[in-house]
Amino acid sequence: PEPRRTSNRGRPRCGERWVLVLLCLYAKSVNTRWRDIPEKLSLCDFLLEQNLLAYIPSKSTFHRVWQDTPVSSIESLIRSIGYKVAIIGGDIAFAVDSSGFKIIVGCIWRLLKWEVKKLTKTASIFKKVHIGVSLPSRAIVTITTTLSTTHDSVASGILFKNLSKRLLKKYKRMYGDSAYWSENILGWLAQEGVVPVIPPKANSKDHGTNSPQDLIVRAHTHYIGLYTRNFHPEFRAGVEHVFGCVKLDDLRIFDRKPSNQIKTLLTPFLWYNFELYERNLSSVLL
Repeated sequence: PEPRRTSNRGRPRCGERWVLVLLCLYAKSVNTRWRDIPEKLSLCDFLLEQNLLAYIPSKSTFHRVWQDTPVSSIESLIRSIGYKVAIIGGDIAFAVDSSGFKIIVGCIWRLLKWEVKKLTKTASIFKKVHIGVSLPSRAIVTITTTLSTTHDSVASGILFKNLSKRLLKKYKRMYGDSAYWSENILGWLAQEGVVPVIPPKANSKDHGTNSPQDLIVRAHTHYIGLYTRNFHPEFRAGVEHVFGCVKLDDLRIFDRKPSNQIKTLLTPFLWYNFELYERNLSSVLL
């Protein structure tokens, strides 16, 4: 949304806010520094010809717009584009997982400590991205970021809360690893009518009740190979496919502010969803 202006005085606007935000997102996705953005945009005459910009803004303008853009707006944009892809593809299941990302910023001491492998993955230079992928289209329909020490089952509450209710009614199964073997998660899935395809933990026991956990442990005890039979490699690998596509490019984060680091970290996921939506839309039109 456009921020409220307290006064009409000052220099006229160089363009609509959504255009500036889009240019910031694209610049961050291709690892462009703030000082290089105006020079690169000076070669894009179509921005001025189509009246998208009145003139090429300075780097401080882009940096101020980037500072004012909240993380929730980028996450909402990723979810909305993923929702459109899932609706077009007629998906029937979803999978959840997480992956760690190293943020290459900070003092030289941290960099040297990491190079000699004395800095653990619980350090603050690591961030964890949790995503929910719709299947079989492999579109990201829910996403959140946490610290590297956060367990997957803890972040699942945020993922499920931001998941579209309309999509949830279409889903028949949820795929995940043993990290999502939790009483709260299984109870929520049973309440929503979604069948969990989650392997029980090695220390799981059947207590003789009718709880979702005991029913799954009982079924796996009496029917050897049940999980392997219900486990669709092409479905479960959908999450790994998304992380693989995102990590193909070397993402470098130059911002030092934590909120800006998270926004930069989310840009590859946004453009992944956008390219997937464009590809699916063109196939439907053809």
